[in-house]
Amino acid sequence: MQTTLPFITDETINPLAAWCTSIAAGTTATSVANPAPAENKQTNPFEVRFEFPPKINEAEKAIADLKERVYEKHGYVREFLLTFSQPVTLQKNRRKTVTSNKAKVGIFVSTKGNFCYTFAKRSGYVFDATQIGHLRSVVPVLPEDKTAADVKKVLSFANRIHPNAWAGLKEEIIADPESYVKNYGPTVTSITGKFPDYVLEGIKEAFRNKTEYKYRSYTNGKSGRDLSVEIKPYDDGSLRAWFTSEFSGCANGDYWLLINPTTAIFKERD
Repeated sequence: MQTTLPFITDETINPLAAWCTSIAAGTTATSVANPAPAENKQTNPFEVRFEFPPKINEAEKAIADLKERVYEKHGYVREFLLTFSQPVTLQKNRRKTVTSNKAKVGIFVSTKGNFCYTFAKRSGYVFDATQIGHLRSVVPVLPEDKTAADVKKVLSFANRIHPNAWAGLKEEIIADPESYVKNYGPTVTSITGKFPDYVLEGIKEAFRNKTEYKYRSYTNGKSGRDLSVEIKPYDDGSLRAWFTSEFSGCANGDYWLLINPTTAIFKERD
C-alpha cells in the first residue's frame, strides 16, 4: 500500500548544488545498477538498470553517478524517466497524485538530506521505500530528446487550431515548430472545467458563428485566480481568442491563445 508523504514546503530545490554535494560526499556508485546480460546489451549508455529491488541509499548513489556522467557530456539535465516494475503512485502536487509504471521527474537531494522527486521546479516529495523498491530503470531526458518531444506536442496542437480562428497560425507553426518551441514552449491546457457549462457553450457558439464573446470570473478573497476568456472577429475574417489566468486582484498572471473552444496554448507570463 502506497503512503502519501507530506509536501516539502520548507525545502527549496537547488538541483545542481545538491548534485555536487552528493558527488563531493562520495555517494556516487554504479554497483547497484547491475548491467544487463550480454545477449540483452543496453543501447543507451546513460541508462541505469536495477535487476533487484534497490534500497533508497543504493538508488540515490547510482543516480548521483548517472548525473555526473551525463553532466560531462550534456551539462545539467533536469528530467529523468523512471520505469517501475508495477504502477507506483507519486504525488504530483498538493491535490493530485499520478499512478503509472513510468514517470518523468526531477530528482534531487533536499536541504535536509532527503532523496526527493518533483514534477515542478522549486519543491517536491520524498521517495519512500516502496516506490524505490519497484524502480527498475532510470534514463535522463537529454536536451535533444526533450526538443523532439516538444516539437511533437507543438505539431499536435497546431492541427487542433479551429478553422475559424487564428488565420495563418497553423501554417506558421508547422513551417518552423522548433522556433515556436524556443519562443513559447509546448505548454497546452484545457479550459473545460474552468468555466460553467453555459460559458463553454457560449464559447463554442462564438467559434462556430465567428461572433464576439467575453466572460470573466473573479475569485473571492486574496487566493486563487481570476479567469477570463475573450473572442473577437477580425477584419481578415478570422477570430482571435484568448484565455487569461491572473492572480486575484491584479493584472498579472498567465496568458494563453485559445485555439479552439476547449484548448489554449501558452503565450506568456506577466
